Amino acid sequence: MAGEVSDHINQRFFVAVHVGAGYHSPVNEKALRSAMKTACLAAASVLRTGSGGCADAVSAAIETLENDPCTNAGRGSNLTEDGDVECDASIMDGSSGAFGAVGAVPGVRNPIKIAALLVKEQILGSSLLGRIPPMFLVGEGARVWANSKGINIFETIEKANEWLITRKAKEQWKKYKAMLDDAKAEITLVKSSSSHQQIDNSSDKGEDNIMDTVGVICIDKQGNIASGASSGGIALKVSGRVGLAATYGCGCWASSNVGCCVSGAGECLMKLFAAHQCCISPLLSHAGPVAACSKVLESVIEDNSDTSAGFLLVQAEAPLVGPGSSRELKAVEIAAGFTSLSFGIGYFGNSMDHPKVSILRSTKQDNTRDICQFAALVNLSSSPIRYH
Repeated sequence: MAGEVSDHINQRFFVAVHVGAGYHSPVNEKALRSAMKTACLAAASVLRTGSGGCADAVSAAIETLENDPCTNAGRGSNLTEDGDVECDASIMDGSSGAFGAVGAVPGVRNPIKIAALLVKEQILGSSLLGRIPPMFLVGEGARVWANSKGINIFETIEKANEWLITRKAKEQWKKYKAMLDDAKAEITLVKSSSSHQQIDNSSDKGEDNIMDTVGVICIDKQGNIASGASSGGIALKVSGRVGLAATYGCGCWASSNVGCCVSGAGECLMKLFAAHQCCISPLLSHAGPVAACSKVLESVIEDNSDTSAGFLLVQAEAPLVGPGSSRELKAVEIAAGFTSLSFGIGYFGNSMDHPKVSILRSTKQDNTRDICQFAALVNLSSSPIRYH
């Protein structure tokens, strides 16, 4: 019996997470690393035991990131120009191609739960009277739908904001709102250089400036992949704005053997279908994930040299074990590419003793948008040696 339990709880899996591209203050690095470790372990608990699929694991991991006030997702999100929290989230299941997303949804603790339920309903097929299940819901409609499906939400948006809005986010909003009001006043009087100041606190070394999005990619024992993203959006965004994390092909993508999550300046990256482009890159087959990331990032820089972005890409090796058998996850290659000052990533697999997490930092000495890279090949064929 013990042997059976041991086999059951040690199924092969892999998890990769990120906590956004931008600038991550060293003051907050410990909290961000802890958040990534928690996310990795949450996904692993689903995949290791086989208690859920890849999309379930993605949702479990992102829920922990949404609940952690140090990330720009769920609690602690950037505020809109009106001072509210409106979240975006999405999940894509690589095996079925099912995609679920919510955009600019207010008053919800975990928007990723709504995205996950949308994916499940698509996989199950047509609902009552043959109506096509929705793929993308926005605003108050998404909140009402979630409530009708039994997802626990706050009674009112006001009560939700009491939990979602942190003191740090409120102080940042006050600072940026004052800048915006001053700029509007200047424009009213005369166009001047002072009206061109940008909302960017990357020079303030005590504060984070995370552009957008957290993301997770999960792979199960058979090599099936799902990916997801969640975000509070850019600081001082217009109410109703839907960003990268909810947009099809942009914030996340998953197929039969590759998954990608993207973070950064949403409007610029959405035009390029960034996550999708990484996953269909011909470079994947002969040059690998790093080259695929770099190629798309080069396109981002060509389109707008000031764009800050971070890509996380995972490619799975899961060959067929034998004739008529299913695939078996053997190894993964993980790659990250970014043009921002920093990019927080982490990963964990069944062959590892514990998650590896890091805040990758750019070594560039000027304002050029050079592409920084990270890559690792992880063999999942063996389990870590444990001593008792």
